[in-house]
Amino acid sequence: MRETALTRGVAVITLTAKVYEGKFVSTYRSRIGFCGEFNEQILSEIKKKSKELYEGQCKSECKNADKITCSATVKIIERDVFFNGGK
Repeated sequence: MRETALTRGVAVITLTAKVYEGKFVSTYRSRIGFCGEFNEQILSEIKKKSKELYEGQCKSECKNADKITCSATVKIIERDVFFNGGK
């Protein structure tokens, strides 16, 4: 099994949902942020699960919607200074 390098930093996942009701389109956004060590695979899984949960929440809250689309983006800020005492 191949060893995957971990990145230290801050990751922010932005979830966006567009709710279509007739001629009206409403856009909702939410952000999830965390600090730690992660890699591409971990972020991909977190992004996927967060998107599924957000879409489910929007569907339960907007029962009259004709269509709901969701997307998720990840922004990473690599920082070692958070973890080694500023050295």
